[in-house]
Amino acid sequence: MFSRLILLFLLCASNLVWSANTIAIIDNHNDVVNIAETGYYFIDDNKTLSLDAISSDEYSKRFRPINSDYLRLGIVKGNVWVRTDIAIQSTESTPILLEIKSPRVQYLDIFLPSRHEVQAQVQLGNARPYNNRNIKAPNYLFTIPTNMPPVFTVYIKLSSHLPMNAGIELKTLSKLSSDNQKNLTITGTLIGILLTLFISNLFFYVKSSHPMYLIYSFLLVGIVILHLALHDQFAQFFPNIIGIQERIYNAASLFCLSSIVFFSRLYLDTKRYFPTFDNLLIAIGSLNIIFAFIFTLSPESISIIVLSLLVVSTLICLTVHAIISFIKNVPFSGYYLIARSTLLIGHFFWVMSIYGIIPSATLLEWGLTVTIIIEALIHFTGMIVQTTPLLSKHTYGTRHSQAETFDLLADLSSRLRRQINIIGGGLTHLEQAAQSPDTKTLLTSTQTANNNIKSLIERIDCISDITDSVLREQATPIFLNQLIDNAHNNFQRLDQDNTLVEFNSSTSDQVEILQNAPTIQHLLEVITQEFKHFTDQVLTINITHHDISREGVTILEINCYPLPTRVHESTADFDFGMGYIALLIQHLKGEMRLSEDGQVRSVNIKIPIRAHVRHLTYETKQQHQFHIILFGQEDEDLQKTLTLLQSNPNQIEHFSTLESMLEHLESPGTRQFVTIILVFDNGGHIPHITQQRLTPLMRNEDQCLLISNNIKMSLDYAKKLGFDDILACTELEQKFTQQLSHLIQKGDRLKNASLSRVNSLRKTP
Repeated sequence: MFSRLILLFLLCASNLVWSANTIAIIDNHNDVVNIAETGYYFIDDNKTLSLDAISSDEYSKRFRPINSDYLRLGIVKGNVWVRTDIAIQSTESTPILLEIKSPRVQYLDIFLPSRHEVQAQVQLGNARPYNNRNIKAPNYLFTIPTNMPPVFTVYIKLSSHLPMNAGIELKTLSKLSSDNQKNLTITGTLIGILLTLFISNLFFYVKSSHPMYLIYSFLLVGIVILHLALHDQFAQFFPNIIGIQERIYNAASLFCLSSIVFFSRLYLDTKRYFPTFDNLLIAIGSLNIIFAFIFTLSPESISIIVLSLLVVSTLICLTVHAIISFIKNVPFSGYYLIARSTLLIGHFFWVMSIYGIIPSATLLEWGLTVTIIIEALIHFTGMIVQTTPLLSKHTYGTRHSQAETFDLLADLSSRLRRQINIIGGGLTHLEQAAQSPDTKTLLTSTQTANNNIKSLIERIDCISDITDSVLREQATPIFLNQLIDNAHNNFQRLDQDNTLVEFNSSTSDQVEILQNAPTIQHLLEVITQEFKHFTDQVLTINITHHDISREGVTILEINCYPLPTRVHESTADFDFGMGYIALLIQHLKGEMRLSEDGQVRSVNIKIPIRAHVRHLTYETKQQHQFHIILFGQEDEDLQKTLTLLQSNPNQIEHFSTLESMLEHLESPGTRQFVTIILVFDNGGHIPHITQQRLTPLMRNEDQCLLISNNIKMSLDYAKKLGFDDILACTELEQKFTQQLSHLIQKGDRLKNASLSRVNSLRKTP
């Protein structure tokens, strides 16, 4: 009896599971349904079954649930039938559409048996003209008729000699418009990044006459074409040509691959270092061009697997080339190896998503383009490092003066800075809109590459300042330990390799730098970036302060070891590595010496600095004890602020909800120290409401700083709301420490004043 009850329970549970989510329902609360979660599929291997046969009882039982985010079957030789039941229960009059995201499908037929019996409602697909589409759009769209039964069945027949991937969704017109707007925004941002790199490469080509930049410009154009072909954006320009999407995709992918091969020859100067391998690269690049024409003119004559194998084998060959070049210490091979490994790994995962092995719709749609852009940014970083010798050579050939060369660098810096700011804004927007972990990881890597380009621009600006004898301003003295922490934090923001770096300081406590602190900090950042290891080996940097008691001038000694084998002392050519470090040291009137003890190579740098030791009294130490509270959602600006506060010894707390922060501040009388509240206007928090709730719980000496990305908000308006000061998110790194110090001093002054502020003077909105 007990066993029968168990069987009955299992039967009921299985019936509930199989009956759940079997109908795609659109109502007033659900404006989109993923058919892959409610539909079933069946593969007709012989391509002989009609709709009558498929809808019969014999074959209806053979349909299997898709149970995935999208339909992914790899290469299928037969017809794929998808069946789903639909119920339209919305009281609104908005149109309902069936959207199929499958730009590489050859044949696509949609059937409504209850309305058109065995006749196909629409016949779409890449093997049919674009004019067959009733709605002109990159994806295949079909409008559901308004006079359908309460519940009806839709059959979709798909066929292709390419891997079968299809995202099928039922959605309202408003939801479709919103999704299309998001996709266009992402596409525009990615193309904007590529356009910036394209303009920069053309600029370098004009100034250096090096064909490497011209070939790379062609590669960037090919990447744009490849991305648009992947999203079927070209069919609308050739409405009567069959298979245009596949032809353009094949041509763009193979021409991009051949451009990478020929670019690699020039980037690593293969003809000079590896003459035999250089001939092999020429043969590989030419072979890709030949197959590009074959796959473009007759895409169905050769299996698509041949194209995939050709791409993968070429990338493997280039990766082997990169490893050998890196082992042989070929100049700039480190950048090339990172870029090549990035492309190989990214392309591998993307191919896995195409053949259905990795079930990720985001990776399938955006993975290839984002991977190639990351690779392009890494290459561009390496090419900027090579820019100075090339420009110097060009300057010598055309007898340009050194002043004109530095004017050129200053102009290049200003042009690149504007484009980098635009890219940074676009990436920030994408980080807020990104949902999947893969997309967030790719965006984080892109942001890091963007920060590295900013760092290179800063080096160009520093060269111009040194040439013009312009000293970097230092507003206030800074403790040496704080300077070291700032340099370490900035390096971590730029690091792309999880590098292990250890900073050790000696006799640096309470030492304040009075002059050239920004340049010294910049020197430490550059040393760390240039001397870091690409392995798990630790770079050790020892910093020692020597007091020689001579009119306040002391010696700052920097010792770095072990040095990578790629680092060498060369005075023949100027570069952004050792040449740039030597320029900074010369500007600071210091000296540098390379030495080798056994197999350990090290560099010793000595710089004269103006500094003094500021001993803090007990009262001063007590005065600077305070409590910092951060209020806002976790984003890039809040993380940057936490990084700036990393070395702060005082108590720091973060609250993401207003209620939790108010509960923490409920008893003002129990707090002993000044409280500094940093309010971020992100995550939907309204500064006006936040300050209105905070004001009753704040003491006279407590300070509240608004950190906002609203550039239109003025200081006067912020103070009217009740804030003590305002700081723009774009000025965090430059002004945060100074503004925080000002608020702390203000709070201490109010706390210790004989007549403190009157509560009513704090303006409440």
